Amino acid sequence: MVFETTGKFQLVIGDDDNYDKIMEAVGVPPEKRQKVRSLKPIAEFSHDGDQYKVTGSAEGFPERTKLFILDVEQEETTMDGRKVKSTYRRNGKNMVQTEVQENGMAIVYNREIKGDEMHVKITYGNLEANRVFKRL
Repeated sequence: MVFETTGKFQLVIGDDDNYDKIMEAVGVPPEKRQKVRSLKPIAEFSHDGDQYKVTGSAEGFPERTKLFILDVEQEETTMDGRKVKSTYRRNGKNMVQTEVQENGMAIVYNREIKGDEMHVKITYGNLEANRVFKRL
């Protein structure tokens, strides 16, 4: 089964207050959190065989591309410069990314397609944020 989020999506519902709490908990500085709250990022997902690619863009930030293979941990640098280790897995039709922070805690991004929307449930400890992206 192919991961069903192949395509381009833009944030339409941000759940900004809860997302801000998660960013604060992992150490994102206040000025960067404030800037993120105003963004409507675009994420484009594609794959070629086992190689997946996600390209993210948002006004005022350089475009970023991540390449990954399912179930293989890799080092990544977040938009705010933190070093993390991410593993992407499929859970049925969902793509689940586990991003382990330097303190050992993990942020989990559960991405699910519902019609022409991608719903992303983000959890960190007991914090949770839900973000909705619309297919472009």
